[in-house]
Amino acid sequence: MGLLHSHLLAGTLHETLWLDLFSHEQISASKMYPEGLGVPPWEQMPEGEDCPVAQKLKQSLMGRLIPLSRFCLLTETGMHYSEGLQHPGYKDGVADPTVAVDFSGKQPKALWTDPEKRPWRELTSLLGFLEQDRDRGYQCWQLAACLERARDVCERVGIWSGGLRVSSNAGEQYASGRDDFVESVLWLYTDMLGETWFVVLKLEMSALEQVARYLYGRVSGYYKDQKMDAAGLAELSTSHFWQLCEQDFQALVDGCDQAETRQQLRRRFASYLYQAFDRYCPRDTARQLDAWAHNRPNLYTYLNQES
Repeated sequence: MGLLHSHLLAGTLHETLWLDLFSHEQISASKMYPEGLGVPPWEQMPEGEDCPVAQKLKQSLMGRLIPLSRFCLLTETGMHYSEGLQHPGYKDGVADPTVAVDFSGKQPKALWTDPEKRPWRELTSLLGFLEQDRDRGYQCWQLAACLERARDVCERVGIWSGGLRVSSNAGEQYASGRDDFVESVLWLYTDMLGETWFVVLKLEMSALEQVARYLYGRVSGYYKDQKMDAAGLAELSTSHFWQLCEQDFQALVDGCDQAETRQQLRRRFASYLYQAFDRYCPRDTARQLDAWAHNRPNLYTYLNQES
């Protein structure tokens, strides 16, 4: 469907490349690439899909980053085109370093690109390795391995996340319908990264998710009172709410360890919920006004609970 990829950003291209490179020790520690770094396929091409060179490419980091996904044979009469090397997937315990996968359950789960959910909303999943129980939840090796290096040399580091949602048919992938490319960038102060900051950020994001679900229910109730089916409008209202929240999420990341900042942002997020509700729940007629008043959200708990 299109996996979500993430990597670090720095102030310059040179620093970004340096931050995201792996040492041989880190590649070995991942336990996903038995052949280590490996060599690029143009230096040693395989003779077939199961020859010794092909096996090494399947088990090395270089072979995965530069996959030989197709074989082509050029002849005088045309071109013969066939499947190339079939690399193991995340369900086999192997993934690209930029992909976030949860291996703690019976079946591994990966983070997928979702055009309806911007990548910044997955920040707590991507940074799950900051928690004490690091063996559970999603793990993005690119971020977990390289963020330690960034802490030593960078005052601030960015996290880029993005991907392309695709459809598939008969083994071919393509973009169609609601498929789309999404990306987002967030910047973190490295001196504040730690379990305490992360736990508070998780609480705030969890509270925002509850507010979004609450909005969906209130908008649905508004149209239900008028005997109208408007599930699509309820979905649009929550999408509009998240779009409004995105402009202040960086401020939440920077100041979620400060109670006063959190409270100010909660009031702002609450105002966004009311904007979204009023936009999709008009009150021009007496019937609409009655449904609007009956379903208008009450965020007293969200605005007054201790974070």
